Amino acid sequence: MKRIYFLLLCMGMYSMSIGQTTLVSTGSSWKYLDNGTNQGTAWRATTINETSWKQGNAQLGYGDGDEATVVSYGTSTSNRYVTTYFRKTFSVTNPSQFLNYTLRVKRDDGVAVYVNGTEIYRNNLAASAGYTTLATLASDDGGTFQSATLPANTFVSGSNTIAVEIHQNAKNSSDISFDLELKGNTSAPPSVTQKHIRWGTTKNPLEGLTVSWTNSTAATTDQIKWGYTTTYEQGTSNVTSRSGYSSSTNKFFSFTFPGILTANATIYYSLFDSVSGVWSAQKTFTTTPPTTTDTFKFAAVGDSRTNVGVWNTISTLTNNRNPAFVVFNGDIVDTGSSASQWDAWFDNGTNLINNRLILHAQGNHDVASASYYQNIFDLPKNNTPQTELYYSVEYGETVFICLNSETPSDVTQYNWLKSTLAANASKKWKIISFHRPFYTVGPHAGEMDAYWNTWFKAFDDYGVDLILTGHDHLYERFKPINRNVSTSSPVANYGSQPTEGRCQVVCGGAGAPLYTAGSSSFLQAFKSDYHYVIFDVTGTTLCGTVYDDTNVVIDNFCINKPNSAKQAQKQIFYPIKVYPNPVKDSFKVEYSSPNTGEAIISIYDVKGNLITTEKTNKPATDFTYTYNGSTLKPGVYVFEIQMENQKDSSILVRE
Repeated sequence: MKRIYFLLLCMGMYSMSIGQTTLVSTGSSWKYLDNGTNQGTAWRATTINETSWKQGNAQLGYGDGDEATVVSYGTSTSNRYVTTYFRKTFSVTNPSQFLNYTLRVKRDDGVAVYVNGTEIYRNNLAASAGYTTLATLASDDGGTFQSATLPANTFVSGSNTIAVEIHQNAKNSSDISFDLELKGNTSAPPSVTQKHIRWGTTKNPLEGLTVSWTNSTAATTDQIKWGYTTTYEQGTSNVTSRSGYSSSTNKFFSFTFPGILTANATIYYSLFDSVSGVWSAQKTFTTTPPTTTDTFKFAAVGDSRTNVGVWNTISTLTNNRNPAFVVFNGDIVDTGSSASQWDAWFDNGTNLINNRLILHAQGNHDVASASYYQNIFDLPKNNTPQTELYYSVEYGETVFICLNSETPSDVTQYNWLKSTLAANASKKWKIISFHRPFYTVGPHAGEMDAYWNTWFKAFDDYGVDLILTGHDHLYERFKPINRNVSTSSPVANYGSQPTEGRCQVVCGGAGAPLYTAGSSSFLQAFKSDYHYVIFDVTGTTLCGTVYDDTNVVIDNFCINKPNSAKQAQKQIFYPIKVYPNPVKDSFKVEYSSPNTGEAIISIYDVKGNLITTEKTNKPATDFTYTYNGSTLKPGVYVFEIQMENQKDSSILVRE
């Protein structure tokens, strides 16, 4: 018997997973004080008079709609209480059994945590903070738990008190969030050599879902055990391996989950490391909504190369929005043949890459001189050449089509595009993703002009709704484009009907050096800033919200496909003509729209900052206005006219 045990241990079949005891669970009941008073330091003590304190279950807070208990901020939305206090007393029977503790706290914006009167954790809050001290903005908006390891002597036998203060980052901040979890660890997590977990698919988010990871060249046969419970009831499997960046550097391992996975479920899994001979700590992955759904959320990002710190921020913010999956529009790294750059991309995007299925499109920098890109990721090969460089994924009433804009002249790819669009003609939403944009005010304008009559003609002919691209490192959204109707002017609204137009978005701001913008009469919105886009899809709408790297909204828009006449109202775009353009001092504006009455004229710079605004009267459909631009500095600007809910804009260039 001892011999068998020894053999199993040497083979790595003996589980070394971490042992944990939950001492404070998420959603627990807390005492709280939300009256805006200064509690000094006495409130942190183990025993105080809690008569005036209220009690409620976490999550506690206000403003997000996900609170179990809503706390007060006072009577003024512009002068809310800066600090809210929370307390909880619990018992630890035998603290000597724990090697250490894992603290997880959800905070928006700043937090300080005390145990039995002693500070043990602080985040986004100055060390000397008083009750009126504002916190640093929480980049995740309090959407995720922050983790810390606490030493073995943190808690005493018997009664212990945790006291927490949450601080706002501004007196007019719209929300706060608080929840906390505490676990005692009875064994240390196993040390494994595996890294760079990523998710792909051979078919769709629930069928053919694939998890891959990297291990050293010493790895022989890694394994996975998984299930919908912590018992890993779906069993243990060997996995396939392939060479990594090079045969002397590492190996890649992949496992494709069998059949169709349960939707909206948590997969619990652990990976066996054949180098160290142990199983990893338990990991989780959340599956997407059913593939028959009309309602889901996805994200779009692109061009993360060069600035991995920015990529770290953008990837974390994107993950915090909980998209079902991510569409990535290329240029992941600066040099596609650099193993160190791929390592840095994985290391700085862990929060997103480890937790979300990503549908990639190849960028020009990804190609470089090595085939790393195709080797790293597991993507569908549903085309005759059996290549991952272009493919389609069906999801409910939506089809996602990824193209390879590095070979747009490839006749086989073009014929596949047309046949795929034809096969999905009845789909409500048709979304195309590739790297090089047709329309752009960035320095790469014109690179796809040779393919107006092939690729873009197919987009128009089959009523593509949304085109997602990158390549130029800024955010751009263009007015409705239908070249079957006009090659020189936008059409009235987005949609897939014969007279409606494509919505083309350039989202190339996940880390690459930012570009400045030129001008185009087709441009509706732009900003030269780091950003990501979240799309919410329903049976009648496809709406995009664009966030910068501080989580500020910089654009939002919708494509509407109503089911009834009452829903038939759509956004219509009316052209603005600015002349002369470029402008020197005074210039004229011609604008024609059915709205009359008060008009607000605003000018924004390339970063989206408001430069100047004024009001005027538009008495008739046709409107001519003279504007004195002598105070504008040389550069590119957006000239916007707003009348009630209608906004129209044009680009102007100041010499």
